[in-house]
Amino acid sequence: MIFTFAFQPSAFTVIHMATPKKITGKDLVVGASYLHRNGLFVRHIDAIEGGTVSYHDQYGEGCCSKQVFLNLCPSVATAEDVATATQNLLAIDQATSGDKLTLRDEANAVTAYAFRNGFLEDLHAGKPSPLLEQPGYSRISDDEMKRLMIEASEKLAQMLRLKQQEPLKYDAFIRKYHRAYCRAWKRE
Repeated sequence: MIFTFAFQPSAFTVIHMATPKKITGKDLVVGASYLHRNGLFVRHIDAIEGGTVSYHDQYGEGCCSKQVFLNLCPSVATAEDVATATQNLLAIDQATSGDKLTLRDEANAVTAYAFRNGFLEDLHAGKPSPLLEQPGYSRISDDEMKRLMIEASEKLAQMLRLKQQEPLKYDAFIRKYHRAYCRAWKRE
């Protein structure tokens, strides 16, 4: 799902937010919108099943645990937050739309979409374990690995299908996703 917007901003807007009320998993509501901590994304909750939140934002759909969602989107988005985030994303798009996208940039965006910004984020959340310092111990269960690979494979298939069937939409999605998540990643 790719979203388009109807207006063109002229410059970036700096978001000055008052300290928002800290929300908890009990405060999450289907249909509500939450501001990402980077101020660029507004995630809309589509469903909550047990400890899993399904959402969509300007770049598509996703799901994660309630804890990961709260870490990334710690406050309810106001109408002003939505407008400012939209303007900032459009300004980034305008400023970087002419950039040459390398094969590595494309690979980084696909990796972020299919692997990094999925179930792996749930595995990565929380406190470090002392077991991580001890060689010889498994850091991921077979069930977790299975879920991780199935999800990544499904997302890769979705991207390959889009690239084959709608190459212009694929290119736009990859460019936006790269700008949003991979600007600081290695490019060579």
